[in-house]
Amino acid sequence: MVTKSIRLSDAEAREVAAYLSIVGGTEAALLKEATLRGLREIRLARAVTAYIEGASSSEAARIAGLPRAPFLQALMDRGVAVLRGPSSVEAELDALLAAEDAAAGDP
Repeated sequence: MVTKSIRLSDAEAREVAAYLSIVGGTEAALLKEATLRGLREIRLARAVTAYIEGASSSEAARIAGLPRAPFLQALMDRGVAVLRGPSSVEAELDALLAAEDAAAGDP
């Protein structure tokens, strides 16, 4: 396990202490949760930007640290267009069927 430290202003430290006095828990656990949650939000925001700027959905999903399907759902939840052009699903299915037929020896 690795230990990291952060510097907080007096006001930030008071905010952390005030929150913990209401909900309980430890400062270390709160700061860890806040860091990890913030990291997930930063990664997702940067991934959405990368996708909008032309990165593939797979590449952007990697930036977000998500599998592709949940990343695509996150894009849709944010109103980002997922299909950039005409769908190629029909052509891809035709190619798969042709390959299957060829493997089975059908013309």
